[in-house]
Amino acid sequence: MIVVRISGGLGNQMFQHAAGLALAQRHGVALRFDLEWFDRTQLHQGLELPRVFGLDVLRASESEMRQVLRWCSHSLARRIMARPVFRSLRPTSWVIEPHFHYWPGFEAIGPFAYLEGYWQSARYFAAIEPEVRARFRFALPLDARSAALAEQMAACNSVSLHVRCGDFSRDPTVRRVHGVDLSAYYPAAVTEITRRVASPRFFVFSDEPEWVAKNLALPGPITLVDHNRGPDSYRDMQLMAACRHHLIANSSFSWWGAWLNPSPEKIVIAPRQWFRVTSFDTKDIYCPGWIIL
Repeated sequence: MIVVRISGGLGNQMFQHAAGLALAQRHGVALRFDLEWFDRTQLHQGLELPRVFGLDVLRASESEMRQVLRWCSHSLARRIMARPVFRSLRPTSWVIEPHFHYWPGFEAIGPFAYLEGYWQSARYFAAIEPEVRARFRFALPLDARSAALAEQMAACNSVSLHVRCGDFSRDPTVRRVHGVDLSAYYPAAVTEITRRVASPRFFVFSDEPEWVAKNLALPGPITLVDHNRGPDSYRDMQLMAACRHHLIANSSFSWWGAWLNPSPEKIVIAPRQWFRVTSFDTKDIYCPGWIIL
């Protein structure tokens, strides 16, 4: 049995689910989830995988947690034993992601494991990419306004452009890690996409459209997508995926918006600096063929 600790917003949940699914399918064992993070945290839109994709996210029972983690199955024990000083005392089945870039040790994880981490690389689930794409199909049809936008995206050289401010700029804790200055990246990315794509039409997704209007001079027709709010925020990912090309932010949300576009002809441009903390090795967040600026 594979148990995956799920936490964070929708993009993070998708990475964690995909990595756990790849491991469970490799061993032919059941996949369960530790959802405790959502019991004590009210951030983002909560657990979104069932609502957005219609997935059965089966919570690991107490007995299943004991099977995998033994004496560390209790949440208090896990919070204590997660400290690096106790690494040698943890059960070998408890696998904590050691760093941000792809970890080859993932391939050696056995059929009884508890995964804790973000696992933000397509390399973790490359072997089951078709299955991941099948799982991450949006469960509900678009509303009339978004459906009209999707039709426009299909009829032109549509480019999704994602600017994420929000907690990246307002929350001091988040800003210390994710608060990257991308003011030079976006003009360079726009120049690059206009060089490669004839008559691009930009569909701009941002939680702060005022910043976009003030700081970005975009050529050609521009459509600001700003109507998907609150529980419907995930619709922006669905619409990003409907575009032909993508300028993503340093965000797992627009990463998935670009990845879910299955077209081999798509152009994806991503920022070289993913974190404010420059010591992180981010090479494996990018997929082959993506342009890094």
